[in-house]
Amino acid sequence: MISTKDKVLSNCQPPNMTWDEYMEDCEKAINIPNLHSDEWSSEDEALANDERVNDKRPVRIKQTNSVIKIYDKKWRSTRVCKVLNYFF
Repeated sequence: MISTKDKVLSNCQPPNMTWDEYMEDCEKAINIPNLHSDEWSSEDEALANDERVNDKRPVRIKQTNSVIKIYDKKWRSTRVCKVLNYFF
């Protein structure tokens, strides 16, 4: 789901596209699996504890044992990276 009132999303809109075209493209990008980063997740207490000890555990999942690793694709633009970092 895209929050269409988000400032980061608004700031990343290309100047040569209407808002509707931009939202349509964003929706396509979300639904095309080849565009997404390679990732893996697990419920691993040892990895979760390691992240806690090294202070690398996101606050929103600090109390769980969920571990999610996302690997960047080299072709990703800085604009896309900015949007993804904001949401994730």
